[in-house]
Amino acid sequence: MSSASEADSQRVATGAATPRSGRGPVRAAFDDPLSALPETAQKLLRAAKDIIATEGFGALTLNSVSAASGENKAMIAYYFGNKAGLVAAVLDSVIHDEYIASQDRMKDVDPRRRTLRIVEEMRRMDAAAEEFRVFFELLPHALRDEALRQRIAVLYTWYWRVKLEWLGVTDSSGALEDPELLGLAQILSAVIDGLAIQAAIDPELDLANPYRIFHKMLKCSLVALPDGKTGGGGPDAGGA
Repeated sequence: MSSASEADSQRVATGAATPRSGRGPVRAAFDDPLSALPETAQKLLRAAKDIIATEGFGALTLNSVSAASGENKAMIAYYFGNKAGLVAAVLDSVIHDEYIASQDRMKDVDPRRRTLRIVEEMRRMDAAAEEFRVFFELLPHALRDEALRQRIAVLYTWYWRVKLEWLGVTDSSGALEDPELLGLAQILSAVIDGLAIQAAIDPELDLANPYRIFHKMLKCSLVALPDGKTGGGGPDAGGA
């Protein structure tokens, strides 16, 4: 791999912007909603996701995205650099805004209802079936591409941090250093992903029962944590 290609791969993996003749590309930070992107960039992302969800990764080309979005192909290069940059942005965008919204919904939650609300947020994620189809379609390709694989690792770190905020952890980034809190955040992500896979295979699958069981497990897990690690997790006022 050339030094230029290595640099491009590192930028994709870290989320750094790729310079374009002095005109910086528009790139949403994880903590910013995708609605902050220019409309043209949003249209390109939506078109790419629709193509992947309906036709598969193999159908994703710069020409197909241009045709589906109604935008000039040059706009893909302007905003995302190339196809690899576009794919990285698509990965970033999967479930992204739902996580941003969840952070607002989970602020100031009554500790007695925290576990119930966490499970509700997890079910909201699983309800985004098309978004997960995009992710599952991209995943095999990402596992064979070092830059995209690293990019997913960065994404999961952000997912874990959001889930710790669900738990009431105020310093979610620092809390990732705590093995117990990190493990719990990883399990929350694994449950969402695992049940989403099962629902993708069988769209008629009722996820209410596994989430009911998981709610009981989560309450026991929070009770077992030493005091002060989360923002509370006493008995919920509501049922599962």
